[in-house]
Amino acid sequence: MMKRVLAAALATAFLSVTAVAPSIAEEKKLTPQQQKMKDCSAKWKTEKVAKKLPGSEHNKFMSTCLKAT
Repeated sequence: MMKRVLAAALATAFLSVTAVAPSIAEEKKLTPQQQKMKDCSAKWKTEKVAKKLPGSEHNKFMSTCLKAT
């Protein structure tokens, strides 16, 4: 009886993992705006270190970066 319960639990766990695995493997496509945000955020990280900018400058930088095309 215990072996059947254990086998059923393992089978359920396996099926739930295989059902979720494809959604984890798929990479979400970013919208153009999201990609721009991602790019500007990466630029901010390098600018912040290079120019030793305080965190309070983040909003100003992001605003300027997002407006630039």
